[in-house]
Amino acid sequence: MTGPLMRAAWFDAVGEPPRIGKRPRPEPGPREVLVAVRAAGVCHTDLHLRDGVPQPPPFPLVPGHEVAGDVVAVGAEVTGPVAVGDRVLVYYYDGCGECAACATGEENLCPAPNAKWGFDTDGGYAEFMTVAARCCVPLPDHVDYADAAVMGCSGTTALHAGRAVAGIRPGETVVVVGAGGIGLAVVQLALHDGATVIAVDTHADSRSRAAELGAIALPSGDDLVAEVLARTGGADVAIDTVGNDRTPALCADLLRTGGRLVLIGYTGQAAPLDVARVVTGELVVRGSVGATLADAHEAVRLLAAGDLRAVISRRYPLADADSALAELAVGGTVGRIVLEP
Repeated sequence: MTGPLMRAAWFDAVGEPPRIGKRPRPEPGPREVLVAVRAAGVCHTDLHLRDGVPQPPPFPLVPGHEVAGDVVAVGAEVTGPVAVGDRVLVYYYDGCGECAACATGEENLCPAPNAKWGFDTDGGYAEFMTVAARCCVPLPDHVDYADAAVMGCSGTTALHAGRAVAGIRPGETVVVVGAGGIGLAVVQLALHDGATVIAVDTHADSRSRAAELGAIALPSGDDLVAEVLARTGGADVAIDTVGNDRTPALCADLLRTGGRLVLIGYTGQAAPLDVARVVTGELVVRGSVGATLADAHEAVRLLAAGDLRAVISRRYPLADADSALAELAVGGTVGRIVLEP
C-alpha cells in the first residue's frame, strides 16, 4: 500500500466476519469531501450485507451507512453546501440525477445511483470516508455525533415511512411491529405527528423503552390480535420493521378495513400474506425503502430541536466491529449500537 493509511473494518466474502486492519485512506473527487468519521451506527442491514441478503454486495466492502463526522478536505469543485471544519451527517444515496425518481428528489428509488455508501461503495466503518458534498447535512454544534449518526438511517427511514409512505395523520392509531432502532424512531415520530402508538416486540427491554417514549407496549403473543382489536377496533396503520415469515400477515390482521400496511424490514424469507384479507379489507400495502435527502435534513432538524431522540444501547471502538455485529445478531438490542472510530 502507498499513501496515507487508515483503520477500517470490511467484508471480504459472504458469511465471514469483518476484517479489521489498514486500508488506503480515500481522497475526495472533484465534487466530494473527505469526512473524518466520528460515529457510525450498526444497522441490521449490515448483517444482511455480511450474509448476502438479498444479494451479495461488491467485495471488499467497508459497510456503514449511518455516519456522522467532520469535513477535513474538499474536492476542487466543491463550493458548498459544506466546507472544511463542518460537522455533518452523511446521506447515503447519491442518485444518478437524470431519472424520474431523482427529478422528484426520491434518490432512494433511483435505479442506477452513482453510489450508496455502505452498500455498494465504502462507508463509515473506517476512520475516513469520501462522500458527495451535496449529500452532507450540516449538524448544529450541540448535536452529539453518535446521536446524529443514528439519524442517518433509523431516523430518516422512520420519517420517510411514517410521513411519505404511511401518511400518518393526527388521531390515528399506529401499530409498530418491532421496537428496535427503526421501530423506536417510528414510535417517536408517530407520536410527534399526533397518533396513538402501540409498539409490539418480543423483548421486554425494548417494550419498556417504547413505553417510556409514550407508546402502549405489548408482547407479540397469541393474544396480540385480539387485544389490539379490542383496544382499537383495528389500527389505521401497521408498520412492520421486522419482515420475517410471520410479521406481514400479523400486521394485516391488526388493521381496520381500509388500513395501511407499510413494510420496512426484510429477512430474505418468503412471507405469506392472505390476499383475500387484503382484498376484502381493502388494505393498502406498501414498501418503504430508505429516505430522501429532504428527509435527512428534517431528521436533523427534529433531533436538534429535541423532538426526536436517538436511542443508543452501546458504543464500541472500531476494532470491536465484529462484536457489535454479533451482539446485534443475537437480538434484543435496545435501539442502536454505535461504532466510534
